[in-house]
Amino acid sequence: MKRRYIYLASIFICLIFIISLFGCTSSNTTTTTTSSTSVTTTQTSQPMPSSTTATQSTLTETSTSTPTYAAELLVFAAGGTKAPVDAAAATFQQKFGTKITINYGGGGEVLNNMVLAKQGDIFIAPEQRFMNSAKSKGAVDNAATPAALAYMIPVIGVQKGNPLNIQSLVDLGKSGVKIAVGSSDTTLLGEIIPGMLQKAGVYDSVYPNIVTNVPQVNTIITNLKTKQVDAGIIWHYFSVTNASDVDIIWIPAEYITGIGEIQAAVTTYSQESWTAQQFINFLASAEGQAIFKQNGYIIDKNKADNYYTPD
Repeated sequence: MKRRYIYLASIFICLIFIISLFGCTSSNTTTTTTSSTSVTTTQTSQPMPSSTTATQSTLTETSTSTPTYAAELLVFAAGGTKAPVDAAAATFQQKFGTKITINYGGGGEVLNNMVLAKQGDIFIAPEQRFMNSAKSKGAVDNAATPAALAYMIPVIGVQKGNPLNIQSLVDLGKSGVKIAVGSSDTTLLGEIIPGMLQKAGVYDSVYPNIVTNVPQVNTIITNLKTKQVDAGIIWHYFSVTNASDVDIIWIPAEYITGIGEIQAAVTTYSQESWTAQQFINFLASAEGQAIFKQNGYIIDKNKADNYYTPD
Protein backbone atom coordinates (compact mmCIF):
# COMPACT_ATOMS: atom_id res chain seq x y z
CA MET A 1 0.00 0.00 0.00
CA LYS A 2 2.80 2.29 0.87
CA ARG A 3 4.50 1.56 -2.43
CA ARG A 4 1.29 2.42 -4.24
CA TYR A 5 1.18 5.86 -2.63
CA ILE A 6 4.81 6.45 -3.53
CA TYR A 7 4.07 5.44 -7.11
CA LEU A 8 1.10 7.81 -7.37
CA ALA A 9 3.08 10.62 -5.81
CA SER A 10 5.84 10.12 -8.37
CA ILE A 11 3.34 10.31 -11.24
CA PHE A 12 1.81 13.49 -9.78
CA ILE A 13 5.25 15.14 -9.46
CA CYS A 14 6.04 14.23 -13.08
CA LEU A 15 2.77 15.77 -14.24
CA ILE A 16 3.51 18.99 -12.37
CA PHE A 17 6.99 19.10 -13.96
CA ILE A 18 5.58 18.58 -17.46
CA ILE A 19 2.90 21.28 -16.93
CA SER A 20 5.50 23.72 -15.61
CA LEU A 21 7.79 23.04 -18.60
CA PHE A 22 4.93 23.65 -21.08
CA GLY A 23 3.96 26.86 -19.30
CA CYS A 24 7.47 28.29 -19.56
CA THR A 25 7.62 27.60 -23.29
CA SER A 26 4.26 29.30 -23.82
CA SER A 27 5.37 32.33 -21.78
CA ASN A 28 8.56 32.74 -23.86
CA THR A 29 6.60 32.66 -27.10
CA THR A 30 4.21 35.33 -25.86
CA THR A 31 7.04 37.59 -24.78
CA THR A 32 8.76 37.27 -28.14
CA THR A 33 5.55 38.02 -30.01
CA THR A 34 4.79 41.05 -27.86
CA SER A 35 8.31 42.42 -28.33
CA SER A 36 8.07 42.10 -32.12
CA THR A 37 4.75 43.93 -32.20
CA SER A 38 6.16 46.76 -30.10
CA VAL A 39 9.05 47.35 -32.53
CA THR A 40 6.75 47.40 -35.56
CA THR A 41 4.43 49.88 -33.90
CA THR A 42 7.29 52.16 -32.98
CA GLN A 43 8.57 52.19 -36.57
CA THR A 44 5.13 53.07 -37.88
CA SER A 45 4.44 55.87 -35.43
CA GLN A 46 7.86 57.52 -35.86
CA PRO A 47 8.96 57.07 -39.51
CA MET A 48 12.36 58.19 -40.64
CA PRO A 49 12.19 61.28 -42.91
CA SER A 50 12.10 60.35 -46.58
CA SER A 51 12.88 62.40 -49.69
CA THR A 52 9.18 62.35 -50.62
CA THR A 53 8.16 63.74 -47.23
CA ALA A 54 10.81 66.47 -47.47
CA THR A 55 9.67 67.41 -50.97
CA GLN A 56 6.05 67.63 -49.87
CA SER A 57 7.10 69.85 -46.98
CA THR A 58 9.04 72.12 -49.34
CA LEU A 59 6.09 72.38 -51.73
CA THR A 60 3.78 73.29 -48.87
CA GLU A 61 6.12 76.02 -47.67
CA THR A 62 6.51 77.40 -51.22
CA SER A 63 2.79 77.44 -51.95
CA THR A 64 1.93 79.26 -48.75
CA SER A 65 4.77 81.81 -48.83
CA THR A 66 3.91 85.42 -49.69
CA PRO A 67 5.84 86.97 -52.62
CA THR A 68 7.75 90.14 -51.83
CA TYR A 69 7.49 93.36 -53.82
CA ALA A 70 10.44 94.13 -56.09
CA ALA A 71 12.66 97.10 -55.29
CA GLU A 72 12.15 98.62 -58.73
CA LEU A 73 10.10 98.30 -61.94
CA LEU A 74 10.76 99.70 -65.40
CA VAL A 75 7.74 100.82 -67.44
CA PHE A 76 7.47 101.84 -71.09
CA ALA A 77 4.33 103.93 -71.52
CA ALA A 78 2.53 106.01 -74.12
CA GLY A 79 3.03 109.73 -73.44
CA GLY A 80 -0.73 110.19 -73.23
CA THR A 81 -0.76 108.36 -69.89
CA LYS A 82 1.85 110.46 -68.10
CA ALA A 83 -0.28 112.39 -65.58
CA PRO A 84 -2.25 109.47 -64.10
CA VAL A 85 0.55 106.89 -64.35
CA ASP A 86 3.01 109.21 -62.58
CA ALA A 87 0.46 109.78 -59.80
CA ALA A 88 -0.35 106.07 -59.53
CA ALA A 89 3.36 105.14 -59.46
CA ALA A 90 3.98 107.55 -56.58
CA THR A 91 1.07 106.09 -54.59
CA PHE A 92 2.19 102.51 -55.32
CA GLN A 93 5.71 103.29 -54.08
CA GLN A 94 4.33 104.78 -50.86
CA LYS A 95 2.21 101.71 -50.25
CA PHE A 96 4.61 98.93 -51.23
CA GLY A 97 8.09 100.44 -51.48
CA THR A 98 8.63 99.72 -55.19
CA LYS A 99 10.31 102.50 -57.17
CA ILE A 100 8.84 102.78 -60.67
CA THR A 101 10.91 104.28 -63.49
CA ILE A 102 8.80 105.24 -66.52
CA ASN A 103 9.91 105.95 -70.09
CA TYR A 104 7.28 107.95 -71.99
CA GLY A 105 6.85 108.58 -75.70
CA GLY A 106 4.57 107.91 -78.63
CA GLY A 107 2.99 104.43 -78.47
CA GLY A 108 5.09 103.12 -81.35
CA GLU A 109 8.18 104.99 -80.20
CA VAL A 110 8.29 103.49 -76.70
CA LEU A 111 7.45 100.04 -78.06
CA ASN A 112 10.39 100.17 -80.47
CA ASN A 113 12.69 101.39 -77.71
CA MET A 114 11.58 98.59 -75.40
CA VAL A 115 12.05 95.91 -78.06
CA LEU A 116 15.51 97.21 -78.99
CA ALA A 117 16.58 97.30 -75.34
CA LYS A 118 14.89 93.96 -74.57
CA GLN A 119 14.03 95.20 -71.11
CA GLY A 120 11.12 96.62 -69.20
CA ASP A 121 8.52 95.09 -66.90
CA ILE A 122 5.32 96.70 -68.21
CA PHE A 123 4.13 98.10 -71.54
CA ILE A 124 1.31 100.67 -71.45
CA ALA A 125 -0.13 101.21 -74.91
CA PRO A 126 -2.52 103.95 -76.10
CA GLU A 127 -4.61 101.50 -78.09
CA GLN A 128 -5.08 97.80 -78.91
CA ARG A 129 -3.16 97.97 -82.20
CA PHE A 130 0.04 98.90 -80.37
CA MET A 131 -0.51 96.08 -77.89
CA ASN A 132 -1.05 93.64 -80.76
CA SER A 133 2.19 94.90 -82.29
CA ALA A 134 3.96 94.27 -78.97
CA LYS A 135 2.69 90.68 -79.07
CA SER A 136 3.82 90.17 -82.65
CA LYS A 137 7.30 91.44 -81.72
CA GLY A 138 7.49 89.02 -78.78
CA ALA A 139 7.51 91.80 -76.18
CA VAL A 140 4.19 90.66 -74.68
CA ASP A 141 2.99 87.06 -74.44
CA ASN A 142 0.39 86.19 -77.11
CA ALA A 143 -1.78 84.54 -74.45
CA ALA A 144 -1.77 87.64 -72.23
CA THR A 145 -5.01 89.56 -71.70
CA PRO A 146 -4.07 93.25 -71.32
CA ALA A 147 -5.92 95.37 -68.77
CA ALA A 148 -8.05 98.17 -70.25
CA LEU A 149 -7.46 101.22 -68.05
CA ALA A 150 -9.06 104.31 -69.62
CA TYR A 151 -10.20 105.99 -72.84
CA MET A 152 -9.06 109.08 -74.77
CA ILE A 153 -11.05 111.11 -77.32
CA PRO A 154 -9.52 113.15 -80.19
CA VAL A 155 -10.31 116.89 -79.98
CA ILE A 156 -9.06 120.15 -81.46
CA GLY A 157 -6.58 121.89 -79.19
CA VAL A 158 -5.98 125.65 -79.49
CA GLN A 159 -3.96 128.31 -77.72
CA LYS A 160 -5.42 129.42 -74.39
CA GLY A 161 -8.20 131.89 -75.04
CA ASN A 162 -8.62 130.64 -78.65
CA PRO A 163 -7.38 133.87 -80.32
CA LEU A 164 -8.34 132.68 -83.83
CA ASN A 165 -11.83 131.64 -82.69
CA ILE A 166 -11.46 128.12 -84.10
CA GLN A 167 -14.73 126.23 -83.60
CA SER A 168 -14.59 123.23 -85.97
CA LEU A 169 -12.49 121.12 -88.32
CA VAL A 170 -13.56 123.43 -91.13
CA ASP A 171 -11.84 126.36 -89.39
CA LEU A 172 -8.55 124.44 -89.43
CA GLY A 173 -8.57 124.83 -93.21
CA LYS A 174 -8.59 128.60 -93.16
CA SER A 175 -5.65 130.43 -94.67
CA GLY A 176 -2.74 131.05 -92.32
CA VAL A 177 -3.74 128.57 -89.61
CA LYS A 178 -0.71 126.60 -88.40
CA ILE A 179 -1.43 123.05 -87.20
CA ALA A 180 0.58 120.40 -85.36
CA VAL A 181 -0.29 116.69 -85.44
CA GLY A 182 1.19 113.46 -84.10
CA SER A 183 3.29 111.32 -86.41
CA SER A 184 1.47 108.33 -87.90
CA ASP A 185 4.61 106.24 -87.28
CA THR A 186 4.64 106.72 -83.52
CA THR A 187 1.22 107.98 -82.34
CA LEU A 188 -2.33 106.69 -82.50
CA LEU A 189 -3.65 110.17 -83.26
CA GLY A 190 -1.40 110.30 -86.30
CA GLU A 191 -3.19 107.21 -87.61
CA ILE A 192 -6.69 108.52 -86.81
CA ILE A 193 -6.41 112.05 -88.27
CA PRO A 194 -6.40 111.33 -92.03
CA GLY A 195 -9.61 109.28 -91.91
CA MET A 196 -11.26 111.81 -89.61
CA LEU A 197 -10.49 114.72 -91.96
CA GLN A 198 -11.74 112.72 -94.92
CA LYS A 199 -15.05 111.89 -93.19
CA ALA A 200 -15.49 115.58 -92.40
CA GLY A 201 -14.72 116.52 -96.01
CA VAL A 202 -11.88 118.87 -95.06
CA TYR A 203 -8.79 116.80 -95.83
CA ASP A 204 -7.72 118.87 -98.84
CA SER A 205 -8.06 122.20 -97.06
CA VAL A 206 -6.59 121.21 -93.69
CA TYR A 207 -3.60 119.09 -94.67
CA PRO A 208 -1.64 121.96 -96.30
CA ASN A 209 -1.86 123.82 -92.95
CA ILE A 210 -0.03 121.06 -91.04
CA VAL A 211 3.39 122.53 -90.31
CA THR A 212 4.80 119.89 -87.95
CA ASN A 213 4.48 116.16 -87.20
CA VAL A 214 5.66 115.31 -83.69
CA PRO A 215 6.65 111.92 -82.21
CA GLN A 216 4.40 112.33 -79.16
CA VAL A 217 1.26 114.33 -78.50
CA ASN A 218 2.62 116.09 -75.41
CA THR A 219 4.88 118.09 -77.75
CA ILE A 220 1.80 119.67 -79.35
CA ILE A 221 0.88 121.16 -75.96
CA THR A 222 4.32 122.76 -75.76
CA ASN A 223 3.93 124.11 -79.31
CA LEU A 224 0.56 125.66 -78.43
CA LYS A 225 1.83 127.12 -75.17
CA THR A 226 4.81 128.75 -76.91
CA LYS A 227 2.56 129.90 -79.80
CA GLN A 228 4.55 128.01 -82.43
CA VAL A 229 1.24 126.70 -83.78
CA ASP A 230 -2.37 127.85 -83.64
CA ALA A 231 -4.06 124.47 -83.29
CA GLY A 232 -3.50 120.74 -83.12
CA ILE A 233 -5.34 117.45 -82.82
CA ILE A 234 -4.86 116.30 -79.22
CA TRP A 235 -6.58 114.14 -76.59
CA HIS A 236 -9.52 115.49 -74.62
CA TYR A 237 -7.95 115.03 -71.15
CA PHE A 238 -5.47 117.87 -71.80
CA SER A 239 -8.33 120.24 -70.90
CA VAL A 240 -7.81 118.97 -67.33
CA THR A 241 -4.09 118.19 -67.11
CA ASN A 242 -3.08 121.37 -68.99
CA ALA A 243 -6.08 123.59 -68.36
CA SER A 244 -3.94 126.72 -68.04
CA ASP A 245 -2.18 126.11 -71.35
CA VAL A 246 -4.84 125.10 -73.88
CA ASP A 247 -8.53 125.11 -74.71
CA ILE A 248 -10.28 122.31 -76.57
CA ILE A 249 -13.07 122.06 -79.13
CA TRP A 250 -14.99 118.78 -79.30
CA ILE A 251 -15.27 117.08 -82.70
CA PRO A 252 -18.64 115.57 -83.68
CA ALA A 253 -18.73 111.80 -83.12
CA GLU A 254 -19.77 111.22 -86.75
CA TYR A 255 -16.29 112.30 -87.90
CA ILE A 256 -14.18 110.43 -85.33
CA THR A 257 -13.15 106.98 -86.56
CA GLY A 258 -11.24 105.82 -83.49
CA ILE A 259 -10.46 106.56 -79.85
CA GLY A 260 -7.60 105.59 -77.56
CA GLU A 261 -8.06 102.63 -75.21
CA ILE A 262 -5.16 102.59 -72.78
CA GLN A 263 -3.98 99.03 -72.19
CA ALA A 264 -1.31 97.57 -69.92
CA ALA A 265 0.46 94.20 -69.86
CA VAL A 266 3.50 92.55 -68.26
CA THR A 267 6.33 92.11 -70.78
CA THR A 268 8.21 88.94 -71.64
CA TYR A 269 11.42 90.69 -70.54
CA SER A 270 10.32 91.16 -66.94
CA GLN A 271 12.20 89.45 -64.12
CA GLU A 272 9.69 90.86 -61.64
CA SER A 273 6.44 89.73 -63.24
CA TRP A 274 4.58 89.33 -59.94
CA THR A 275 5.22 92.91 -58.82
CA ALA A 276 4.58 94.16 -62.36
CA GLN A 277 1.15 92.51 -62.34
CA GLN A 278 0.42 94.03 -58.94
CA PHE A 279 1.04 97.51 -60.34
CA ILE A 280 -1.26 96.81 -63.29
CA ASN A 281 -3.89 95.52 -60.86
CA PHE A 282 -3.52 98.75 -58.91
CA LEU A 283 -4.02 100.85 -62.07
CA ALA A 284 -7.20 98.88 -62.81
CA SER A 285 -8.48 99.04 -59.21
CA ALA A 286 -11.02 101.55 -57.94
CA GLU A 287 -8.21 103.66 -56.50
CA GLY A 288 -6.27 103.61 -59.76
CA GLN A 289 -9.35 104.34 -61.84
CA ALA A 290 -10.12 107.32 -59.63
CA ILE A 291 -6.68 108.73 -60.48
CA PHE A 292 -7.41 108.44 -64.22
CA LYS A 293 -10.79 110.09 -63.76
CA GLN A 294 -9.33 112.96 -61.73
CA ASN A 295 -6.99 113.66 -64.64
CA GLY A 296 -9.82 113.94 -67.15
CA TYR A 297 -9.80 110.44 -68.65
CA ILE A 298 -12.97 108.50 -69.39
CA ILE A 299 -13.05 105.18 -67.53
CA ASP A 300 -16.47 103.94 -68.71
CA LYS A 301 -16.23 102.22 -72.10
CA ASN A 302 -19.93 102.67 -72.84
CA LYS A 303 -19.54 106.42 -72.33
CA ALA A 304 -16.41 106.52 -74.48
CA ASP A 305 -18.19 104.72 -77.33
CA ASN A 306 -20.60 107.66 -77.62
CA TYR A 307 -17.78 109.91 -78.83
CA TYR A 308 -16.94 108.18 -82.11
CA THR A 309 -18.37 106.28 -85.07
CA PRO A 310 -16.38 103.18 -86.06
CA ASP A 311 -15.78 102.61 -89.78
